[in-house]
Amino acid sequence: MREAQRTAPSIIYIPHIHLWWEAVGPTLKATFTALLQNIPSFAPVLLLATSDVCYADLPKEIQELFINDDEEVFKIQLPSKEESRRFFEDLVVNQAAKPPASKTSAAHRTLEVLPVAPPPKPQQLTEEERRQLEEQEEDTLRELRVFLRDVTHRLAVDRRFRAFTKPVDPEEVPDYDTVIKQPMDLSTVLSKIDLHQYLTAGDFLRDIDLICSNALEYNPDKDPGDRLIRHRACTLKDTAYAIVREEMNEDFERRCKEIKESRQKRGMCCSSSKYAPSYYHVMPKQNCVPECKETDPKCHEKMKISAAPVDSSTPRSNGKFHFILTSLEKVQKSWIHSLFL
Repeated sequence: MREAQRTAPSIIYIPHIHLWWEAVGPTLKATFTALLQNIPSFAPVLLLATSDVCYADLPKEIQELFINDDEEVFKIQLPSKEESRRFFEDLVVNQAAKPPASKTSAAHRTLEVLPVAPPPKPQQLTEEERRQLEEQEEDTLRELRVFLRDVTHRLAVDRRFRAFTKPVDPEEVPDYDTVIKQPMDLSTVLSKIDLHQYLTAGDFLRDIDLICSNALEYNPDKDPGDRLIRHRACTLKDTAYAIVREEMNEDFERRCKEIKESRQKRGMCCSSSKYAPSYYHVMPKQNCVPECKETDPKCHEKMKISAAPVDSSTPRSNGKFHFILTSLEKVQKSWIHSLFL
């Protein structure tokens, strides 16, 4: 009862209600009657029951559920022989006597060759829908860039991969550009991350593969130095792949690939993103020496000295470093001299 009232409009169907009423006990009868009375009169719930006995022969409790004067009781007469014949005439004479359709004729019939339907056009998005979609995609790609920066940093700080952290100096290796047509290094990889040029981890790993293949191509397996570079290049590749496979969720990479395919279908350029930082490229720093003229040859010597490469772990001191060492040597000598006095 409660389920019928909850899912209204509904029908409560009780076939052969006179037999059911005789089979149940008084407790169930009282509960059934009370639940029916609790249903509001305006509720769209229909109580439908059938009985093989006349209305007057039903128990008084059942008669009270169906009021005969309000046309709530319908007496159905058994169909006559003529009515039964007319009912089944169409089914037996017409439908059953009709031969079934031949399957062989349909199989041998030549079908018309239809042209291939063109692919459906992509759904045209409104400006607001496009903006929301790009923002959702950018949220996903931002997480990808954070992860790729962390991987690149872990590779760059590893001393084994120091040779791959910056581009090859053409002054030190003049023939490198003639052998390697597409140079790549970890600093360039980091720049491409900042410029939003990686839409998937697979794009990132392809550049790692390029670093490894360039090292193997330029450094032949002849002397120990070349073998060491080749070994570390392969180690770099394996380490990068291991980190990505271990720490990146496959569902996240699948989502990035879907974003890349979606942008290609929408005609968006995949080389860079409009969300990338503006004015990323800057002018190179120029070395200048104060009070120095361009025609002075000593000026060029000073510029060469000031532009000499210095290891990142060694601070520039402008002569103070030598002064500190000299002072320490004097203190050490005086301390040793006092020990022997």
